[in-house]
Amino acid sequence: MSEASIVDITPFLAKHQLPLKYQYLSEQFFIPLAHNILESKKNNTPIFVAINGCQGSGKTTLADFLVTWFGNNTSLNSVALSIDDFYLSKEHRKGLAKDVHPLFATRGVPGTHDVGLMNTTISRLLAKEVGVPLPKFNKHQDDCAPEQTWECNEQPIDIIILEGWCVGSEPQPPFSLSEPINELELKNDKEGVWRRCVNSCLANEYKSVFGKINYTVMLKAPSFEDVFKWRQEQEQKLIANKGEGSGTMSDEQLVYFISHFERITRENLNTLSAKANALLELDSNRDISSMHLTSDDTLQPIIFTDLDGTLLDHADYNTNNISELLQQLQSVHIPVVFNTSKTFCEVVELKNELNIQQPFIVENGAAVYLPLDYFELKPIGCTKVGAYWCYAFASPLSSLLSDLDSLSSEYQSHYKLFSDLSSEQISSLTGLDDAHARRAQTRDFSDPLYWHGSDELLNAFVNDVKALGYEIKIGGRFIHIAKNTDKSAAQQWLVKQFSQHFRKPLTVIALGDSDNDKQMLEQADIAIIINNPSSKKPVKLSHNKARYSQSPAPLGWVEEITTLPCISSILNTIEEQKSHG
Repeated sequence: MSEASIVDITPFLAKHQLPLKYQYLSEQFFIPLAHNILESKKNNTPIFVAINGCQGSGKTTLADFLVTWFGNNTSLNSVALSIDDFYLSKEHRKGLAKDVHPLFATRGVPGTHDVGLMNTTISRLLAKEVGVPLPKFNKHQDDCAPEQTWECNEQPIDIIILEGWCVGSEPQPPFSLSEPINELELKNDKEGVWRRCVNSCLANEYKSVFGKINYTVMLKAPSFEDVFKWRQEQEQKLIANKGEGSGTMSDEQLVYFISHFERITRENLNTLSAKANALLELDSNRDISSMHLTSDDTLQPIIFTDLDGTLLDHADYNTNNISELLQQLQSVHIPVVFNTSKTFCEVVELKNELNIQQPFIVENGAAVYLPLDYFELKPIGCTKVGAYWCYAFASPLSSLLSDLDSLSSEYQSHYKLFSDLSSEQISSLTGLDDAHARRAQTRDFSDPLYWHGSDELLNAFVNDVKALGYEIKIGGRFIHIAKNTDKSAAQQWLVKQFSQHFRKPLTVIALGDSDNDKQMLEQADIAIIINNPSSKKPVKLSHNKARYSQSPAPLGWVEEITTLPCISSILNTIEEQKSHG
């Protein structure tokens, strides 16, 4: 996502004769809805989105907004279709009125659409065909537009939107059809033939289309009583655009017309609203009072992980065993944030090797790096570093080196800065080759110490360093020194950014293997300690209950993550969708 998602929609407002408050609605509801649709879309597979709502609820406008937004902010191609454009011709409906029931002369209800054409059109679009004719219906003439005027898609479609008052509707139980619900049914359908035919259409041929829907949006009116007023406003707009005549209605004609839709509309208000992926509640003025996304009902997992000894084997740093899982997690929008003592150069190289784009934390919480297009807006306080925004917690490395020089010279012969180690020493201590060692020695905020003195002198050194305001963490191989920063502070800052990015509540998962990870693990909702036999100081939590892996990295990481219910439920859902696809 990028800052482009906040766009000037003035031309859009003018096109649909909308008030300026629609700008607020778009930012508050419609853009988050667009993001949720994108999150529901499987890679390289078109998604079929339904927009349901009674007459005058704003379905067409919302569909056009989504197509406009997708076009401006993504590389995806989208198209908005209206179920109204699949109405049967006037002559065909006259035939139904003569042969089946007189009420079928009025367009609108199931049974008055060319379902075969609708099914074929949507199936071809879902198959990514190009040159698919997109039908049009002329409401002013109450008849199909000539086929030579239909447009065709010039590129494969990724997002297909079908809007309509009955889109996604389901049949009612037969017993509920026995009594008429309005004057139209009482006077014109005493025997219930028409309403039973309509219901049968929903139960049969319309299922061939509605059964393909992947994502349903419902614009829910407060009650059916508001429908007449909204439909009246819609009719007045139609008259203003095209003038009075055939295809426009008086108020009396409107009451008769919308009575055809009352039964199904009331049923949708009661049942479809509970099943929609996105439910937008409208008030009597057609303003959106709230939006509920079913995805909000599940917590959003965020994974923070140490690298050496946690995600990566200390001995060989091989990524073969974790690459596939990291790709899967990225594909289902579960961020995996590396929270490590490694440097910016090291992490970028690793991310490129794994082909993942996620935020990461370097040098034990010294700084957070975010891909430039990861969040909609640049977080306050960030500076640009290459292709990333950087939020720094620590002072530059020069400040630490100056403070170390101020300590007793006795210490200096008993430790070596990581940046001063030879390639042979680094290879012996870490197993890194020359190229990886050079990246590890390219440091911006910190410089770990390799201590080779006595434990007694180490204790004195630690006390003197702490007196200068620094905190010391004993890692698996090195001593890490930081002032007012640690992995947990950077983690908490990034969690705050994620909380603004995701609508749903977060579940923070942290994985580590040493005392250097303790505070990061303490701050998590789920703390996982990876078995690391070589760790000099295993982590023990005081304020949080931890899970412990049986296996070391990377197998222990994979086993623990994939058995977490909040992770496995998402991964299993995707696998089920693939098997059904």
